[in-house]
Amino acid sequence: MERFVALDSFRGLLAVAVVLFHTYVAQAASENPLIANAYLFVEFFFVLSGFVLMHTYENRLRTLDDYRDFAISRSARILPLHLAMLGLYVLLESGRLLAEKLGIGFNDPAFSGATAPEQFLPNLLLLQSWLGEAITGSFNYPSWSISIEYYLYLVFGLLVLKGQGHQRQWFLAIALLAFVQLLFPILPLKTEIFRGLSCFFAGACTYRLYVWIKQHNQGQFGGTLLELACLIAGVAVMTSDLPVPKKGVLATLVFCVTILTFAFERGLVSSVLHQGFFVRLGVLSYSIYLCHAAVIFLFKSAFIVLGKLLHHDLTVVAPSHDVPVPFMIRYIATGSPVLDNLMVLLELGVVFAFACLTHRYIEIPGMALGKRLVRRKRTPPCCDGTIQPQR
Repeated sequence: MERFVALDSFRGLLAVAVVLFHTYVAQAASENPLIANAYLFVEFFFVLSGFVLMHTYENRLRTLDDYRDFAISRSARILPLHLAMLGLYVLLESGRLLAEKLGIGFNDPAFSGATAPEQFLPNLLLLQSWLGEAITGSFNYPSWSISIEYYLYLVFGLLVLKGQGHQRQWFLAIALLAFVQLLFPILPLKTEIFRGLSCFFAGACTYRLYVWIKQHNQGQFGGTLLELACLIAGVAVMTSDLPVPKKGVLATLVFCVTILTFAFERGLVSSVLHQGFFVRLGVLSYSIYLCHAAVIFLFKSAFIVLGKLLHHDLTVVAPSHDVPVPFMIRYIATGSPVLDNLMVLLELGVVFAFACLTHRYIEIPGMALGKRLVRRKRTPPCCDGTIQPQR
């Protein structure tokens, strides 16, 4: 099956951009207009997921057994690392509780607010972005998008299974209605739900456009100029002064065109994205995305403790660059631009190293378990109830 290497590498680069978005180091180069709007790269991830799942499963979901295998595979891909990081966050909060007993205070008390005990079950079930009473960014806050994406997988599979050839119309209708809700909110539901719905199913529709172009344009779509134009358009939209809902919708449309363009891999930028380092980032993208918040938490906590020991504040509380309403957040602030930038590089290095470990010891075994479960389900029992291996 065709593999979109350039798009995988793109996902890795944008995962790093999201890490930079969350670092919050006062005088670092990462505090720039593009990174300050990197929250929009989650839209890119949603679009790409819809595109890739349409490519992989559109013609493979025909029976309930197919759907069961699909659900097992997707669960094995998503859940092990999510559950591991949720467990790590519980340990981190326990450490913070111990530090408080030793007289070291933080922004909020341990196991309160976003890490309160009542937030644990929604996170465990990946429902924190769906339930109105749950805090969307609770515990391992990047997992809010995984919460949306996981259940979109299941809805996607059902629509393909039961669509009877009309799923494409359903996908287009869902995407359009979700875009309308984002621009003109009516339903009293979380905005994140419609960010996911609009982008994911727009990505599925983009894949169908990709197939149509391949069939009717003899493969002439793409090229270096179009790839560069997509990058320029993406930067222009993300750094614009548009209101948040309009900026998000416009960015999603630009991302759809960008993914469509880079899927053909006919430009110079695509050839660069085929280089080993970028390919490795793509492989590690899920781990980078899901693990980085814990690393940043540890770094910030270390600077708070170090500041207490040195009797000199190494952090400062200031407005974040988050949207739609900025909130106060603690920045690392050494007082030196050079040291601040070195801290960002060190954080990136630790995130990368941690991602290598989680990919090897959690992601890969999880995916292997999913494959074994699917094979076991597929293996027919013989008449005495034992399992006969398929030949």
